[in-house]
Amino acid sequence: MYFDSEIAEFQVEVKDRNDALQRLTEQLGAKRFITNDFLEHIIEREEKFPTGLPVHTIGVAIPHTDSEYVKKSQIAFMSLKEPVTFFEMGTNDKPVDVHMIFMLALKEPHEQLEMLQKLISMIQEQAIMERLYQCQTKAEFIQIIHHVGLA
Repeated sequence: MYFDSEIAEFQVEVKDRNDALQRLTEQLGAKRFITNDFLEHIIEREEKFPTGLPVHTIGVAIPHTDSEYVKKSQIAFMSLKEPVTFFEMGTNDKPVDVHMIFMLALKEPHEQLEMLQKLISMIQEQAIMERLYQCQTKAEFIQIIHHVGLA
């Protein structure tokens, strides 16, 4: 359900964090999952409440914002050719080199907590994270997501 429109890009080259967030937002917007001011709010929230997680050798970020900026729940994924800097969750001063982004656009507030817990559980599985990072196709991505119970 959360990945059913298969918004996933692999080994993308971006300039910085906001460039990555904008690309993912454009894809969510093109399929009408979000409101027009979603990007503004996701960037604002990321500055106040960072979502970077240093995991083994692969940093992950889980940017999200309030459900009022979401029309229909969906999660967008991007792996990056070169990492970009986010800050570690719970801090404002510990940079994390992020290689993968899971952007949450969740309509119901309870979905955010549930999905964050599932993602954090998956992120701790180094083998799965390496498979996701090496992933090159949407079919392979969806297979991994199904395998871990996220889809």
